[in-house]
Amino acid sequence: MQAIIFANRNGNELAPLDSHYCPALLQVGNKPVIEFTLEDLADAQIDKVRIVISSQSAQIEKLIGNGEKWGLEVEYFLSREQEDVSNILPRLSLNADEAILLARADILRSPCIKSFVEFSKQMSHSHVIAKLANQNAGLMMLPGAKLSTADLNWPVTTNLTSSDEQQSINLVLHGDCYMLDSLQNYMDANQALTSENITGVTPKGRYFSSAAKEQGFYIGAKTKSASLTMHNAWGVIGQNTWIDESVDMQHSIVVGKNCLIEKACSLKNCLILDNSYVGQGLNVTNAIISKDLLIKPENCGHLALIDPSIISENRQVVNAKQKAKRVTTIDRLQALALFSIGLLLAPLLLLISLLSHPKQPVIKETIFIKGAKRTSHRWNISSLFIARLPQLYWVISGKLALFGASPFEQKITTPNLLEHVEIPSLLGLYGPLQLVIDVQAPTEERQLIEAEFICMNQRSKYWLLAAKSLRSKAPQPDSYKENVITGKAPKNAINQ
Repeated sequence: MQAIIFANRNGNELAPLDSHYCPALLQVGNKPVIEFTLEDLADAQIDKVRIVISSQSAQIEKLIGNGEKWGLEVEYFLSREQEDVSNILPRLSLNADEAILLARADILRSPCIKSFVEFSKQMSHSHVIAKLANQNAGLMMLPGAKLSTADLNWPVTTNLTSSDEQQSINLVLHGDCYMLDSLQNYMDANQALTSENITGVTPKGRYFSSAAKEQGFYIGAKTKSASLTMHNAWGVIGQNTWIDESVDMQHSIVVGKNCLIEKACSLKNCLILDNSYVGQGLNVTNAIISKDLLIKPENCGHLALIDPSIISENRQVVNAKQKAKRVTTIDRLQALALFSIGLLLAPLLLLISLLSHPKQPVIKETIFIKGAKRTSHRWNISSLFIARLPQLYWVISGKLALFGASPFEQKITTPNLLEHVEIPSLLGLYGPLQLVIDVQAPTEERQLIEAEFICMNQRSKYWLLAAKSLRSKAPQPDSYKENVITGKAPKNAINQ
């Protein structure tokens, strides 16, 4: 049996957190929400999963990979943000008679998928309406629910109804449900988890007692703090986090991984997300901290602090990311070889450029590297792989990787798109946008293709892309209209 889970929500209602996280990757008790759904699917013995993703695809694919961690076989399908389920399903080429689970991956639920599937299979021709804690549980089963898939669109409807043309059955599931549709609801979910008040869900980490009665802390590996038995607090602390022994903690506390909490701080009913630094003497009460953001969930107020001594991204993490993004030696050697060939062919390439474009044989381009603008030149010929041979200088000098995201389009290569992708160098001279994607293609489609390309980890596919660019022209805009509708990248770009 297979499941289709939807992780294509934009998260605008969670601003300003949406600048750092997509809803499916929001951490509850230091675990991304989508992982709770994957664990529930595995427990229900569903082994094949398709994840519908949109502009946050790079981060999600990096976290989940092929699903092996959960014993799942995972595939990905690109869509528009919050695209209607009824528009997506026809493009998946599903068997109309097959029992298929549909589920939202950006809702926190108590484990319930197994019981829902077992019941729904007995009512294969009926639409089973799943309710959890008197809310839409974000679960459906095909083919019975084929006429009511609108109830799975985001925002999910609370007034669950069914078409008059089909029989429906209400199934009330046991457990808790958090929609994560507001900052306060997100905060409530974390506090419920730290208090172990979510049925069937236990926080991650090793358990340690605290001064709070019958409650304690779940601690990740390589984490340091003062003796927890001195604090009237409970919660979850992620791995590789350092909390000064003078820090006072009270009530519900969640601190993510790779965080640094300086001395004399006071933490009470707070949520501190991954890679955050909290400066000396800061009082954090009923608040969310995410890198440089201080958020008050009760009124949705927030501050983006520019003083890194108060709150900021943990600089140790920043430095580690910068070191991880160095251009590899193999990229430089391959670039040097190609650049040498380009020098030998330079007279011929110049002649071809002059014959085809006598007024502009050389094209001037702007490269965006670490926010700075650089000027570069290429030949004015149809094959962009050959035309960019002079630009291999940037790879040899270590400024760009040989393959990667486009350095020529600042609005495409955004920090949010690349934030969680660990590739030696994310910006590359060659890629789909640099070689074969028409400049008139819609920006949304270009972003999706860019994200999928970044997640490829087979070097042979990079070279195959380059080889195809030698013998085919860039797709025309009309072909992109079709690909936007289907949610797929052009076949002559990266889907091989």
